[in-house]
Amino acid sequence: MKKQLIIIIHLLIWGAGYSVMAILSTSAGSFRQNEGPYEAAVLFGTLMNILLFYSVAFFLIPKLLRLKKVSILIVSVILWFLILSVFESVIDYVYVASFFIGLKATFVVHLIQNVLVGFIILMASLSYALIKNWILNEKLKRVLLEEKLSTEMAFLKSKINPHFLFNVLNGFYAKSLKHDVPELSDGILKLAELMRYMVYETNEDKVLLQKEILHLKNFIQVYELRIAVDDKVEINLEEIGNITTVKISPMLLIPFVENAIKHGINPQKTVIDIRIENRQDKLYFNVTNTIGGNNNGIVDNSSGFGLDNLKKRLAILYPNKHEIQTREEGGYFIASLSLNLK
Repeated sequence: MKKQLIIIIHLLIWGAGYSVMAILSTSAGSFRQNEGPYEAAVLFGTLMNILLFYSVAFFLIPKLLRLKKVSILIVSVILWFLILSVFESVIDYVYVASFFIGLKATFVVHLIQNVLVGFIILMASLSYALIKNWILNEKLKRVLLEEKLSTEMAFLKSKINPHFLFNVLNGFYAKSLKHDVPELSDGILKLAELMRYMVYETNEDKVLLQKEILHLKNFIQVYELRIAVDDKVEINLEEIGNITTVKISPMLLIPFVENAIKHGINPQKTVIDIRIENRQDKLYFNVTNTIGGNNNGIVDNSSGFGLDNLKKRLAILYPNKHEIQTREEGGYFIASLSLNLK
């Protein structure tokens, strides 16, 4: 219903514009002679203005704003405006004007008139598109804020007192040291660090990439404690570039590693290669794992992390600044993520 109302309003506005121009045309300049189909001339001009308005407001501006290419947007709008103005002036000069103008105006006169009128339409189109874009962004911000608040409330309701858990883990850690079980004590220590990172560090919008990688390492070490001695599991992690000063939104990398561990276990041999590279403020994260079963994509409904969930987070945190790719190649599943950190 709302969409239909908007269409009706637009039709009324253009209809009123055409009527006003048609009335004014009968008392302006050579139109005063009432010779020829001046209504057709006004209709043609109105149609050209409609084309200019909607092509700019509904195509050029929305598309190029999404791509964040302001310079290309300005050039494209100006070029399109000039093309339409010249085209309309040529038609007026060669065809339309000859039907009703006694003394035929020069092409330059037609061009100046069409540019002036077209400029007004162009400004209206730009204003309409920018206001509409601002309203949509404000709505999106409100929706994201409501989702964030809802998520935080759900997390708070489900969260066990972290101090209690850390105290329990510290007790287990002390007992394992007392009974001289170094692997167990190390595992408990890493598990405590994992939980501390998830509870406290993730409250920040951005964390150091170095901390996020340390979280991955702790996660891998805790998992390795579960591996039997005779299991052939090889997990490699490679770091390239500066990871000490750049920041990243927390908990974006762990779903890839979780997925590789969950779906990459192979009875013969399991290989998981993790590669992190920071190159010119762009992060490249790649996880390659052997295919251990039928379900090897990033789908983990039980943990709540899945590809759809991750894409939604990235769309919010890194709009138009990320790319996810997944593929199978030679018995391996490869998942990659690129982030523009600027």
